[in-house]
Amino acid sequence: MLKILLASLLFIASQVQAEMTLKHGFYLSSSVGSLKADISGKHNDYSTGGAISKNATVHDGKISNARSFGYNLRYAPKVGFGYEVGLYFTKIKMPTQNAALMTDDGGYIQTYEFEKGNPVPIGLKDAVIDSPSSYMSTTDLYLGGLYNFKVIDKVMPDTIFDKIMPYVGLGYAKVKGDWYKSYFSGIPNDPAYGTKGKTSIDGHYLSAKAGINFNENYNVEIEHAKHKFHADAFRSFNINGSDAEFSRTSINFIYTF
Repeated sequence: MLKILLASLLFIASQVQAEMTLKHGFYLSSSVGSLKADISGKHNDYSTGGAISKNATVHDGKISNARSFGYNLRYAPKVGFGYEVGLYFTKIKMPTQNAALMTDDGGYIQTYEFEKGNPVPIGLKDAVIDSPSSYMSTTDLYLGGLYNFKVIDKVMPDTIFDKIMPYVGLGYAKVKGDWYKSYFSGIPNDPAYGTKGKTSIDGHYLSAKAGINFNENYNVEIEHAKHKFHADAFRSFNINGSDAEFSRTSINFIYTF
């Protein structure tokens, strides 16, 4: 996917025309629909009575929403190929949910079972535990290409939609930030579990989008992106960190000037 995107951007660069226009913009974005994330990494398994690290994954973890704002820069002709650069600040929220830690063979990680208020384990159980809410705060550096189509006249005469210009785009974003409420405790019923702390994350996303420009300065887009992040250590994924993957569909609004 990344190779295809890079090849597409190189093609766009070779097709860029004269009479390019530079436009600055203010960017707002909000995800739509349900978002689910797979979170994976090495995790301690106590099924044999001692700690053994195994690969484990939380499948279909819930994401409440992903919202962004920031600066957008476009350099494109009225019709044809152009460039797009963005510096966006994003917040991704995850609600309280049950985390079922599955191994690569389809079984569940085994962890100690506790009674409330008792720090001494009373046995073993499948690692399906209450996972408190958390959120990621990231800075995204976006680089992409656009293709502007010919303006369509008289779509809705005498309104701001009198003339619209459709366009499509592809892009890649480098992402860095922090994942908050990442605190790990060896005791799952510790009140502090998942209520404080932060861990560093880095990663990227690839996106494709389609949009319209209307009234010269306004742009509305629908974008689909695939995210891949790595966290240094998130809660009980503290052996080699954790990897998170999810897809996002968003509605974007950009005011250009």
